[in-house]
Amino acid sequence: MSERRPYIRPQRRFWWARRPYRGYSLREFSGVGVAAYGGVLLAGLIALSGGPESYGAFLLWLKTPESRILHLLLLAVLALHCVTWFQTLPKTMPRLVIKGRLVPQRLLTMSALAVAALCSAALVIGALS
Repeated sequence: MSERRPYIRPQRRFWWARRPYRGYSLREFSGVGVAAYGGVLLAGLIALSGGPESYGAFLLWLKTPESRILHLLLLAVLALHCVTWFQTLPKTMPRLVIKGRLVPQRLLTMSALAVAALCSAALVIGALS
């Protein structure tokens, strides 16, 4: 008898970089940036627990050009992650009907982004004062 050979569908090497998967892949990859920023915050906490000298060295590292470039890059990645996160919001929640009219998905996304921006601004203002 012949040996059974299952069908293996041919798959292109960079399938994830083509439409319609490109946006999804970028959004999922932005999670790596979120984890990297979490690592930066964790390093700050570890330095803080290490005493004044350790925390001072961490603060000096934060002032280096490399650190500033890293933070700008992570800010862009986190902004992408935040926007795409809130774009999935209306797709995953039940339909919202107010006064017999369906609330548009774009309005839900923009409202959530506005609330996130206000909360972020409040945190920054609170930290600076």
